[in-house]
Amino acid sequence: MLDFLQRVLRRRFQVHRCSSAEIALDKLTERDFDVLITDQKMPKVSGIQLLETAATDHPDMLRILISGYTELPTIQRAIEKCRIHNYILKPVDSRKLLSAVEKEYKVRDGEPLTPPT
Repeated sequence: MLDFLQRVLRRRFQVHRCSSAEIALDKLTERDFDVLITDQKMPKVSGIQLLETAATDHPDMLRILISGYTELPTIQRAIEKCRIHNYILKPVDSRKLLSAVEKEYKVRDGEPLTPPT
């Protein structure tokens, strides 16, 4: 998934890869990021847990969740608890991913946020 995300995003965005939530949290203490994209299923710390911490510590950072699970309660909980801005279901379509990230930059630049439903 990390390779895929980097391949899709690197032509338009500066990409920083982290192989775990712990590494991502460390990076977040070192510098500011515009967007955080995370998979829900990770070892030790879930994507929702990572996004929850990020939402608390970095409320202006835009957050996107990728999940292979279509269980609405899990996604709804992520929207409410982590204040995610967008979610993408697996298998991830590269055009949808790019569109989601571009949308988040537009939100950052002043367009109104329409939370995922």
